[in-house]
Amino acid sequence: MNNTVAIVSSAEFAMQEIKNMLVLLREVDKVECLDYYDFEDYMKKTTPNVIILHSIENDKKTLKLIKKIKEDKKTAKIPIILYPEFAGTDYIVEAFDAGITDMLSYPLKDYELAMRVIWTIQKNEDEVLKENNFDFLKDLGIIDKTTGFFSEEFGLKFLEGLIKKSKENGQNSCLMLLKLTNAINVNLDKSNVANILKTTVRMNDVISIKDDESYYIYLSKSKLNGVYSVYERIKRKINPITSVSSAVVEIQDEIFDDIINVLDYSIETARINGDINIVKPKDFVDMLEKDTIKEDSEDELGISKILNENEDIASDKKGDLKDDLLDEILKEEDNNEPEQTEEKESTQEEQIDLGLKIMQEKIEEIKNPHPKKSLKQQRIEKEEKEIDERNIILYKQAYAKKLNLVIEPLLKKYASKLQQKYRALDANIMAEPELSFMKLNKDDIKLDVEIIYDKVKTIKINMTLNALNSQIESDTIDFEVMDFDYQKFDIVLKTLIEEYENYLSED
Repeated sequence: MNNTVAIVSSAEFAMQEIKNMLVLLREVDKVECLDYYDFEDYMKKTTPNVIILHSIENDKKTLKLIKKIKEDKKTAKIPIILYPEFAGTDYIVEAFDAGITDMLSYPLKDYELAMRVIWTIQKNEDEVLKENNFDFLKDLGIIDKTTGFFSEEFGLKFLEGLIKKSKENGQNSCLMLLKLTNAINVNLDKSNVANILKTTVRMNDVISIKDDESYYIYLSKSKLNGVYSVYERIKRKINPITSVSSAVVEIQDEIFDDIINVLDYSIETARINGDINIVKPKDFVDMLEKDTIKEDSEDELGISKILNENEDIASDKKGDLKDDLLDEILKEEDNNEPEQTEEKESTQEEQIDLGLKIMQEKIEEIKNPHPKKSLKQQRIEKEEKEIDERNIILYKQAYAKKLNLVIEPLLKKYASKLQQKYRALDANIMAEPELSFMKLNKDDIKLDVEIIYDKVKTIKINMTLNALNSQIESDTIDFEVMDFDYQKFDIVLKTLIEEYENYLSED
């Protein structure tokens, strides 16, 4: 089947150059050369497989044409290759934002032209096939029509297959359970949530619906340090009144059902105001122990019930015993007295043996206060230590970002505002990993804001207001690194600065 390539340019020589190269390299293609003014009429009659747009310098009419093609539903999916001569970086970026698929570098090389055209056509065919498959899965109910995610009914089965495949290929992957809770008990807008999640994850990642408020996100070829970025982006984009909690497990050798169950188990321990809980090997053990205790407890309740019922029956029967039956039992006991004595002596010997055994075990415990751990226990402790170390690194990376994107900009913002308003105000700011602070002083009225990070997961903010060498107010607020963001710190500083200004006089 022939492919149609439309070349659009205002320069005749450029169109001929591109056409000659294509005809030489790809004889099966049909090539059309069009001026910008003729192109619109051409598109009403024909749908090319690929469009090559040629522009000189930063030609704005090319950008307008790209946008027009992409805004029309009939032509939006046609791939566009831009061939810009002497264009600036901003122009090329704007062209990609408008919707081009690829670009050719100047001067034009025949092998690059052939390669780009072939790749673009193949990519477009793959996307059309993928879209058709996607629509088919929607019709079957495997994919949810509202969100475009795998449905609640079929999602787990699909995730199980993905995880099995990643294990076979030895790939790193993580599975995240995300729970969104609206603070005012209003149903979440599924379409809005879907758009946020789609723009947050990569193309190779998979999202599956768990229920109305929860989603599984399968992060392929990812380790735990990559999960935090996804979680942080979701928190940043989601509605402020919606809390985001998450549990994430790095896929190892565990069976799929245990992975799903441990995510449910772990997300319950995540804070309601939003936190990410990383599953440790010990969580699998705790979960299984919890289930075992629950089963044992249920068994005990059943046994107790039976025993109590038997006890009641025995009590009723005991009241009905006749004196002659009791006499017979006592007579039988007298006849069997020697045999019972032997049994009693045997029982005493067993008790002595058991006592000696317990004493030996106690002596062994005193000699070896630290008994050798099983290989399984050693492996679990080793894995826990490794994950704890990775968590600390994760928290440090998170704090480094918060330092640059939250703490330093906000401290500078409020210090600058106050210095513009009060010319005599002295402001001293420092933002470092070990210690950050903002010290303000005007007319011996001082405000000290000190931010201390414990190198694990807690940010402590100490605030002190002094006037005439006397402390007026002092307060401390703690934040978890993952819960600390621009909005919350901004509220803290704004409230504090307003209080500080109550004591200041105008210049």
